Amino acid sequence: MRKLETFRVRIESLAFEGKGIAHINGKVVFVRNAIPGDFVEIILIKNKKDYAEGEVIEVLEPSPNRITPKCKHFGICGGCSFQNLPYTEQINWKHKLVQEALQKIGKLTNIEINPPLPSPLEFSYRNKVEFSFGAKYWLEESEKFEQPTIAVGFHKPERFEKIVDIQNCFLFNNYGSEVLNIIRKEAEEFDLPAYNLRSHLGFLRNLVVRYSFYSNELLINLVTTSQIGEREKEFLDWYSNEFPKLDFVQHILHTINDSFSPTTYGAFKVIKGSGFLFEKLGDLLFRISPFSFFQVNSLQAEVLVNKVMEFAKPSGKVIWDLYSGAGTFTFALAQKSRFVFVIESNVEAVNDAKVNAELNNISNVIFYVKDLHSKGITKDLKGLENPDVVVVDPPRTGLHKNLLKALLEILPHKIVYVSCNPTTLARDLQELGKFYNVEEVQPVDMFPQTYHIETIVDLELI
Repeated sequence: MRKLETFRVRIESLAFEGKGIAHINGKVVFVRNAIPGDFVEIILIKNKKDYAEGEVIEVLEPSPNRITPKCKHFGICGGCSFQNLPYTEQINWKHKLVQEALQKIGKLTNIEINPPLPSPLEFSYRNKVEFSFGAKYWLEESEKFEQPTIAVGFHKPERFEKIVDIQNCFLFNNYGSEVLNIIRKEAEEFDLPAYNLRSHLGFLRNLVVRYSFYSNELLINLVTTSQIGEREKEFLDWYSNEFPKLDFVQHILHTINDSFSPTTYGAFKVIKGSGFLFEKLGDLLFRISPFSFFQVNSLQAEVLVNKVMEFAKPSGKVIWDLYSGAGTFTFALAQKSRFVFVIESNVEAVNDAKVNAELNNISNVIFYVKDLHSKGITKDLKGLENPDVVVVDPPRTGLHKNLLKALLEILPHKIVYVSCNPTTLARDLQELGKFYNVEEVQPVDMFPQTYHIETIVDLELI
């Protein structure tokens, strides 16, 4: 087996990142955009000691489950991985992926994992989409020497510097695509430079579009650098004076980010509207500020919250809500519990949560801004009232070793672990399993058309 060599293989199953799995001479080969049952011709793009990676040249014999993707950008854009699978099959494979992670990594072989709860919407379910700007000639090698123009879209898989120029995204509503194309057209007319992640030169960085299913309002946040010349100034004049005339856009912001970080944080100016969206989960109202985290699938988030409540059984108890964000779980828990202690490192998210507490007339929540990954987190947490239940919703990297150590010293009676990554969840459950029984595992599909899956685990102290 050599790099760039071609092979014909049968796809046997799926790996966690949505790649098909085949074998050549006993070595596992991961193939993007191939599904189980496909017979494909591939070219090897990587050949490591323990595995190889291939790209599909041609589907010689399609799987009986293969369908035509709805989006013409599928296979090039990194936003979706499962559009070539019917949604029922996506759910089945996500169930298997969670099972495999917990069994192989977590060594949890004697537990039953519930089938994932499907999303009410398969498309147009996202309340937020974040586009990046790039130079169009980065798309393909054949375009390398073309006159640079602006590309707006998503990063090509595993290539952070390449932006796939897209015209629409079916994971968001039609307004998002309309805004995307309007901004691109104006950026091209003003001949603006995209920010380059390597040289750190350029003006246009990101276009963030957020939507409220509750109020049917749209928020647009254009993120640029402060590298402003005459063309950039004229474009910002258009953005401030002409763009707000669109009647379907209620909130318009401009953020300046001169950091080397690819994140969209920065100092922002409100051009139109309040700069905030409001969303509702059940009977609870949430204010969402431009940079605060909120579950991206608003309709399915209510299902997620209800399942956390079912596992936590918060009636009359003291709850710790760790990685609480703007309070997705906090206030539903507070309505039933004695007290909720909120611990979150993002100041803006905590400020949103405080506003949300007032909006919902909730007074039994105590807020702390703390770094849950700090070396002193054990001491900080031990200074709080002992919890009956701890709810954790960490990032994709899972529980930080310092927080895990703290939890294993405090040993609350119950932990409800909400995870967006089955592999790091499995790793953490292996450690937690020394002191806790896994009572129930419930995957919740928040991200149709992608390989991502949310998983809630009910842990009881042994």
